[in-house]
Amino acid sequence: MATMINLTINGQEIQAPEGTTVLAAAEKAGIYIPTLCHHEALEPEGTCRLCIVELSGALRPSIRIACIQEVKEGLIVETDTERIKRDRRLIIELLLGRSPYSKTLIDLAAKCGVMSSRFLTGENDDCIKCGRCVRVCSDKIGAYALCWANRGYNRKVTTDFEKLSDSCIGCGSCAQVCPTGAIRIEDRGNERKIFTWGQVLARFTLEKCKECGKPFAPKKYLDRINERAYKTKGLELVDYVCPECVKKAERPTPVRIPFGGGDMPFPV
Repeated sequence: MATMINLTINGQEIQAPEGTTVLAAAEKAGIYIPTLCHHEALEPEGTCRLCIVELSGALRPSIRIACIQEVKEGLIVETDTERIKRDRRLIIELLLGRSPYSKTLIDLAAKCGVMSSRFLTGENDDCIKCGRCVRVCSDKIGAYALCWANRGYNRKVTTDFEKLSDSCIGCGSCAQVCPTGAIRIEDRGNERKIFTWGQVLARFTLEKCKECGKPFAPKKYLDRINERAYKTKGLELVDYVCPECVKKAERPTPVRIPFGGGDMPFPV
């Protein structure tokens, strides 16, 4: 049984299992801390810095990142002090300066009392450099199709040598975890395209459903499903059938791999 840790968040005394992050403890207690880079299916990385909190008690008075700071006995956490609100508004302004039309960012900014940015760059790039897409591709899918390029202001998500990726399997996980819609997946006819604001990352020809003939998924993706969800159980997926036809035929639902707050659109 996990050791329970006593701490205080915004004057509220709570308990959390040892090893829990301050962000997770606050969420369980119903205390809101804004974040963009955090996703429950991914290891925390503390990239966006929006979840900053003020700590004291068990630690020397300081500002820490809630998604990577573990709870400690006697820890005192303040999530909404004047200092925190000021610093958080500055971070949001900097993000808005580069992505002024991102609905996700605009809504979050409004919650934090930010209505405009002093740092507008003239660009409209929805990517906020949170790294969710890079992490899900490497840590959960194992494709390593996305990577970082450049440093500082010019840092961006791209593919190896900024060319169409040979490693991408077309699963769309990157688009699914992106908080701002900077990465998009588009199926048109028998082609799937995964792209960002300034670059097409990968293109695929979609395999047709054996039942209805409708294009529905890339072969690389279906092969990965077969490899990871079926062969590991001594089974093999022979017919590639789209989810709609599976439901119509009342066939057993394909094995699904749990993925954070919701399953993948197809099992991987």
